[in-house]
Amino acid sequence: MITGKPAHKGIVIGKNGDKLKQAASEARIEMEKLFGGKVFLEIWVKVRSGWADDERALKSLGFE
Repeated sequence: MITGKPAHKGIVIGKNGDKLKQAASEARIEMEKLFGGKVFLEIWVKVRSGWADDERALKSLGFE
């Protein structure tokens, strides 16, 4: 996950990492259903100011 501001990083992670853990668990479960097997999912949160206005960054994340 990428956020635009350091304060947003804390919001995404949540207290004691609870929100990030919940999001990762839900994503992993959906992926396991889709692929029909176990999935190891690694999730991180980075702060990159201006990423939403950077066309190259958006393309690298799969947005067109």
